[in-house]
Amino acid sequence: MTNKPQDKLATLMGSGLLSSKNAERVARVFYDAAKIVYERQKRLNKPQLKMKEVSSALVLAESLHSQAFNFEAVGVLAENFGTFNEASALEYYEKKVMGSVQDKYGRSIVLDEDGMKSLYKDPISGKHDVSPENYEESRGKRLPWIRHTIQNSGAIYLSEETVAGAFRRTYLYTAIVSIPIQPKPQVSYYVVVVREGKNSTLRLVTAYSMLKRNRFLAILSLTRPYLHV
Repeated sequence: MTNKPQDKLATLMGSGLLSSKNAERVARVFYDAAKIVYERQKRLNKPQLKMKEVSSALVLAESLHSQAFNFEAVGVLAENFGTFNEASALEYYEKKVMGSVQDKYGRSIVLDEDGMKSLYKDPISGKHDVSPENYEESRGKRLPWIRHTIQNSGAIYLSEETVAGAFRRTYLYTAIVSIPIQPKPQVSYYVVVVREGKNSTLRLVTAYSMLKRNRFLAILSLTRPYLHV
């Protein structure tokens, strides 16, 4: 056996010392941490990250497992499933989404007209250009999830960055959603993006879902778990 940490880890994992259940859980957390490190390495363009940038990836991975918010898309959370056109989505947003909502920590989030832009995405630029051809029906179908996720999720991740010389703080409210379809439920990862503006006002920016966990990890890779104080 060599002295390389990765070789020692591989030897331990294959030694049978860990129970099969524990070995599986270790592998799940370590895989997520390694994927997060890869995304940081790529997005920060740093072949060698600082040790704290690596160790904090493990903290983030642990949080993704221990603090995950899960729900099943049934009842009102599935009321937009089936065909749901642009007009129906705009009406639903205006009547059932717009306004304000409190998260589980009592913070007020503003859901205003700008949030309607989240229903649209230009497939080339990725911008929320409001145009019928950019309407994404999948986002309209998931409109009931916005308030539900903000109100109930404790799986919140914080991003702080400087954009064009200005400091920006963003909160990502997340959920892992089970959609009961046959032959087995479909798992969807859902993210509601809330940004802090002037006077510390929190506003909805967008909300979207994905099927691949690796994409979910990539989106959260430069964040850290939000700790309410």
